[in-house]
Amino acid sequence: MNQTQSVMALIEDYFNLAYEPKSRDFTKVFHPSCLVQWVQDGKLNTMSSPDYAALINGRPSPRSTGASRDEAILSIVNISDILSNATVRVRIGNRLFNDHFVMHKVEGRWLIVTKASFIAHTFE
Repeated sequence: MNQTQSVMALIEDYFNLAYEPKSRDFTKVFHPSCLVQWVQDGKLNTMSSPDYAALINGRPSPRSTGASRDEAILSIVNISDILSNATVRVRIGNRLFNDHFVMHKVEGRWLIVTKASFIAHTFE
């Protein structure tokens, strides 16, 4: 598998994790030191990887609520053989997010090390 295919496989695991958290091992998608960031009311918010894992595992999964899936890879850039970034779209419940990932190849595995997110649309 080449680098782009490996990064795409990681993103697919992220989509599956977002839709049904119990379907994937969180630590195979996110590095333990990953930071999740978003701006709300003009302020930068940051969440640690363990806190993000608790958040997604503590809410009803989109799958369990019968929510439809809406996800896409918008762009991938391979910066070096160990660094890539990507922008993706994913719907979770009534919110459509655009996420920007920084991914490193760590000890032979691609992992998300930074996730910056914003709500692109809220559905009624």
